[in-house]
Amino acid sequence: MDKKEISVSVLKSIFGVIPYGGNALDELFFEYSGRIKQKRLNRFVEILADNFTKDREINLENIKTEDFNDLFESVLRRVVQTKSELKLVRFKDILIKELNCPSENVELIDHFLDLISNLTEEEITILYNHRYFTIKYEEEIDEMNLLKDNLNSLEQQMKNETIIINESKFRKPHDEVKIKYETKKEYILSFAKYKKSEFYGLSENKFMFYKQRLFSKGLLIDNRMNRIGNLPFGHMGITEFGIEFIDFIKNSEE
Repeated sequence: MDKKEISVSVLKSIFGVIPYGGNALDELFFEYSGRIKQKRLNRFVEILADNFTKDREINLENIKTEDFNDLFESVLRRVVQTKSELKLVRFKDILIKELNCPSENVELIDHFLDLISNLTEEEITILYNHRYFTIKYEEEIDEMNLLKDNLNSLEQQMKNETIIINESKFRKPHDEVKIKYETKKEYILSFAKYKKSEFYGLSENKFMFYKQRLFSKGLLIDNRMNRIGNLPFGHMGITEFGIEFIDFIKNSEE
């Protein structure tokens, strides 16, 4: 028996201790019929077994809980429906995470698993990079605009001076505001790339479609009402639900 077979055997033995139907799960999933689904399941078991056999701390005590049993069954039912290796890794990360630190809001987990299954890799990447565009980011934009208005006002006052003795009294405040404005602007623009289709290697139409899908699932919000001149879905922000989802899968994204 090679190392891979030993790892899988160990994993099956571990899951056999689940008190709420461990044997039933073993019969239902480890003996799953269907060549393609069996192949997907086998690959997931290999990925999961690697983590269980490595030198790392995993709280196996939580494997006996009813919540983990429900999660385990929900994950495996989705595993056999996906051909994405990255999704398998995400599902693995979720099981490990829930063993070590069970979620308090278990009602949302099934919904999160559905999102992982249904969202494309591009959509998850877009959402992940939109994690910067929160209410705080909107406030930063407002502050930048206020600084810009203040800067324009000071420049106008300098132009309106008819007699300048030595240095203009507006020069110092003008320079101070300018530094603050340029710093804030640089910060805002540092995230601008995440709002462009080119960053993701997508056409503008496909990028727009993905953002609309994320909007329909309550993960992104359209902030164009706060920004004059923006087209629909051109200025998107992440929702609280979107942040919760990203936090739930963040181990797979880091």
